[in-house]
Amino acid sequence: MRQPVELPEIDSLLRSNGVSHWGVANNDPPLPLAPRLSRAISMLASFDPAALKGVENGPTEAYFADYQRLNTTLNTAAAALARHLEHSGYRTVPVEATLEEYDSVEDWGDAGVFAHKTAATQAGIGWIGKTALFVSPVLGPKLRLATVFTDLDLPPGTPLTVGQCARCRRCVDACPAGAGRDVQWRAGMARDLLYDEKACERHLDNFPELGGVCGVCVAACPFARPQLS
Repeated sequence: MRQPVELPEIDSLLRSNGVSHWGVANNDPPLPLAPRLSRAISMLASFDPAALKGVENGPTEAYFADYQRLNTTLNTAAAALARHLEHSGYRTVPVEATLEEYDSVEDWGDAGVFAHKTAATQAGIGWIGKTALFVSPVLGPKLRLATVFTDLDLPPGTPLTVGQCARCRRCVDACPAGAGRDVQWRAGMARDLLYDEKACERHLDNFPELGGVCGVCVAACPFARPQLS
């Protein structure tokens, strides 16, 4: 028998597990590559500001270490939420921040993996920036994401379907790969129109010891600046 699960209960559980912000997206009909459960709970966890020091000049060991920490935090939170909802009688499918079995993927644009940014924008908790970062008005782009799908009937947020970057192009100018196209994101647009993923991948190949993680555009974004000063 199903037991009711209230929003404050979910909020308390997620925040106690290191989630900084979260929202709910409608998943009926299912989002691309999503399981057939009616709701998607999108979770954000924020970088430690100290980990972004110096990243505007290139990737650092501290940034990569915090990137890994956030993946672990989100995966643990997703598993805890899934257990809690399942114990209350609901179905869940957690999607981790980074799927370890996809470590050897050569083409993320065609990897067949659910995009966490899709759930987050549909939940209305942010938009996609000009170098394909997810940008939260609360946290900026200094975050990682994970998603838990469920059939618990939670009230969904209002989707954000247009980028809020306006004329800003700081991430585009800062990108060492020249991957940004200075195009305003709109929901459903082909990624290649927004961002040159292959150029980004080629640049990241220069940093195998840092897991192919850069972060320059994260540090450049004005929404990140107050936390870095």
